[in-house]
Amino acid sequence: MFLFFIAKGHALFASTHPDSVKTKPRKLFFELTAQQGSMLKTHESDIISNYYVGFDVRVGWQTDDFDRNIFDGLFRYPYYGFGYYMGNMNKIILGDDEQSGFGKPAAVYAFFGSPLYRGRWFSVNYDISAGLSYNFNAYDPQNNPYNILVGSKNNAYINFRLDGAFILPQYSTIGIGASFQHFSNGSYQKPNKGINLVSTTVSYRFGLYKNQEKSYARFPITSYEPTLEWYVFMASGVRMLDTGFLRNSPREGHRWSCFTVSSAVLLQTSYRRKFGLGLDFFYFDWGRYVTEYRANEEGRDVTTHMSDNMALGAYLAHEIGYKRLWLVTDLGFYLTQRVGDDPIHPWIYERVGLKYQVTNRLFIGVSVKAHLAKADYTEWTIGYSLMKNRPLKNR
Repeated sequence: MFLFFIAKGHALFASTHPDSVKTKPRKLFFELTAQQGSMLKTHESDIISNYYVGFDVRVGWQTDDFDRNIFDGLFRYPYYGFGYYMGNMNKIILGDDEQSGFGKPAAVYAFFGSPLYRGRWFSVNYDISAGLSYNFNAYDPQNNPYNILVGSKNNAYINFRLDGAFILPQYSTIGIGASFQHFSNGSYQKPNKGINLVSTTVSYRFGLYKNQEKSYARFPITSYEPTLEWYVFMASGVRMLDTGFLRNSPREGHRWSCFTVSSAVLLQTSYRRKFGLGLDFFYFDWGRYVTEYRANEEGRDVTTHMSDNMALGAYLAHEIGYKRLWLVTDLGFYLTQRVGDDPIHPWIYERVGLKYQVTNRLFIGVSVKAHLAKADYTEWTIGYSLMKNRPLKNR
């Protein structure tokens, strides 16, 4: 959320062309969305009632071709803004306890959307939301033992929506679509299997501007000459491990520190896309503890080393950007064995997050590192590009 506030604040108050005097406020709109759906079932849960409803209120800004911004043109004139989500999950019941609902969570978030197709009277759009939720009925061994999916009242909120919108005359649109929602805490508090919801959506948008097709005319964009970037970053996070690995008491755990040092070389092939290769060095202070614990359980002596707290990984890097904000999706492979995980020795990891360019070289970010889509820990990142915008060919 912090990164979205920075990025969108910069887009609103900073001129796209500093040497130009023409300015125009973004097109403001308000949107209401109703949704109804159910939880995706898991092997660990027995859902005897599976029904939820939700409601969103949004305020956003619609871009157009006024300032001929390259990124707006490439994304077919996107929209973005902030929203508030309210849901009722008390009809999602696990086990046989009629009182074991998930509560009435709410969330504040930022969103970014773009049309896949835009016609005169109809458009197909996707949007992605990210924020912070609260007010869950979290797992409690006495009061709520059946909620084995989330152990915290406050969780990260992610939503992906795809809809078709009917463009009405003048100021309004009506959309019908589907959404996927995810709630989790990044392994900060056990249990953290996460909640995944699917739903149908109906939305109504009222804009303080007229729906004019000519405002979204495509304009010529010069081709991008590929460039190289070399960056380094440091990241830290916190993860909870079960104390003594007691599966029957998931809240009884200890939080451990995690650190990452990474470097990668990327090829930027277009205004909004980068590909590359990178190396990760991981330090996690639970490795020696886990080694000793397993040795004691097996009745053998063991000598731990600092290397038990370390691991090395290589990853395929990919980024897609809008102005100063970049979506990071990395796929990594451990080059050295990492201890203290379930599965015991994972070999593949993923990284999904956001990166914001504070300056041309300095960036900050937040991402979730995961094993097969199961959160490992959240990385809070600061980095610097040692080489940036280096042309592949000498002119």
